Amino acid sequence: MLWKIVLVLGILGVLLGLAVTGVSIALPLVTDGRTSWEEAMLGIIPGALVLFISFVMSVVGLIFVLMNRKKG
Repeated sequence: MLWKIVLVLGILGVLLGLAVTGVSIALPLVTDGRTSWEEAMLGIIPGALVLFISFVMSVVGLIFVLMNRKKG
C-alpha cells in the first residue's frame, strides 16, 4: 500500500514539475522579453529539480508495486 502512495505522489510530482518548468520556459517567449531568462530561471531550476526527484520516486514506486504484484 505504501508503494502505491509513493507511485501516485511521484506521478503528481512529475506533472507539477512539468507544469512549473513549462510555464517558466514559456514566460520569456510569451511576454516578448519583459521577463528575462534570469528571472525565468527562478522557476525553471526548482521545476526541473521537482521533476527529476518525482520521476525517480515514481519509477521506484512502480518497481516495488510490480514486485509486490508478482509475489501475491
